[in-house]
Amino acid sequence: MKIYKLLLFAYCCFASVQLLAQSKPVATIPFEMVNGSIVLKVKINQSGKTLRLLFDTGADGMAIDQSLADSLGLKITRSNNASVVGGNMKIEVSDGNDVQLESGFVLKNQGIAIFPQMRDHLDGLIGNTMTRRYVTKVDFNKYELSLYEFENYEYEKGGAIVPITIPSGLFIIPGNVEIVTGKSYSGNFVFDSGASYNLICFRPFVRQNRLLTSGFVSEYHASTVSMGIASPTFNGKAGSFSFTNAQALKNLPITLMAGGGQNENWNPGFDGSIGMGIISRYNFTINRKKNEIYLTPNHSYNYPLNFVLGRYLLGFNLKGELTVLSAVRPTPAGETTLKPGTKITAINHFSASTLIKDQTKIDQLKALTSLSELTINYVGENNTAVKITLTK
Repeated sequence: MKIYKLLLFAYCCFASVQLLAQSKPVATIPFEMVNGSIVLKVKINQSGKTLRLLFDTGADGMAIDQSLADSLGLKITRSNNASVVGGNMKIEVSDGNDVQLESGFVLKNQGIAIFPQMRDHLDGLIGNTMTRRYVTKVDFNKYELSLYEFENYEYEKGGAIVPITIPSGLFIIPGNVEIVTGKSYSGNFVFDSGASYNLICFRPFVRQNRLLTSGFVSEYHASTVSMGIASPTFNGKAGSFSFTNAQALKNLPITLMAGGGQNENWNPGFDGSIGMGIISRYNFTINRKKNEIYLTPNHSYNYPLNFVLGRYLLGFNLKGELTVLSAVRPTPAGETTLKPGTKITAINHFSASTLIKDQTKIDQLKALTSLSELTINYVGENNTAVKITLTK
């Protein structure tokens, strides 16, 4: 009996060691956050040039623009039609490329889509290429993307499994939107780490459910731009948004796509997308073998959601800093324009460290009836403290 127990103990220890070994990542890749987006550094083929690519789960593969493809000497192997937000376009594709990630890990034989133009501040995007072969985990606490083998992978504790479908290489989550409390609209939404907004409803879904006349109050007008195709939008608040096994988000910013251009005839096959405003509040793991995404709330989960104040859309980044996300209205002559990324240290007598802890203080600021009541302290050039009072 003693020998049996000893052998059993030895077997259990061996099995535990095997499981731990199988749970080790194949690769761990550092990333940086740029304007709220995940950016990976890569090299293509034999080029020594380091590229900065957006990690975009709203894209099935990789993409760069034409001028960069020419400089890298990529060979065109075929043409294809691509669906982008707001429309469709014809693109060219280069197959058989090696893509080296910053850790030295190489993705072999990759197809790269070539678009006429991409985002100005980045070299392109890398989509769901890695997720086809590996469990892919993004940890915002550590700024790391890790790849694991599918077999015997175990999730960390404290999260929720969200079932997904993958009809065209994109991750689709059923969700429910309430523009006003008590009236819910069900739809299918892309899990889109390449999008900076919180939640967008695409034109066919908006038109079908008459969301713009459902009690929605627009705070400002803007446009969403994807691969050069622009679509007008109305931006405001939704009563709530929920999806399977995740806690409903209340009073969150929402973008509704208005009509105009190609989007009136555009039929993407899904109803909208969930962007980084929501996604970055979780560490997430994509497991295509099980058709699920595992979400674990990270350190930023309880930060206040983005909010409009005066002429600006403001939000807290992963470091807990209050920053300008965009200008939503023109700046009058003579008043300083705050650029995206500007760090706000205080608004009126409330410090940023106070606002991140107390949503009621933000609500008090939003309730002000005159712009001239808003005084903003921010970090200017050379890290100098600057103060402005908004004019009417």
